[in-house]
Amino acid sequence: MKNEILIPDHFPIQKEEDLKVADLRRDRYSQGRDVLAREFNDAIAARLIADGIIKVKCEKCGKQFIAGVTAADSTKCPECR
Repeated sequence: MKNEILIPDHFPIQKEEDLKVADLRRDRYSQGRDVLAREFNDAIAARLIADGIIKVKCEKCGKQFIAGVTAADSTKCPECR
């Protein structure tokens, strides 16, 4: 008796078309979720890259420029060199 599966009469049996529509709905949802996750990951990666870049003020003209990974690389902008 424990291995038998009983299906009451009041539960409707799903049609094959309903199953196909449910599969399409799941596929669309997962594709949308994947696109959103990719956008979030790209935004996080861009933010991490921007945090790693150090901007330094030029000694001569006072403009800010990207010095590279460390501020000790250069203290003059490319225009003043």
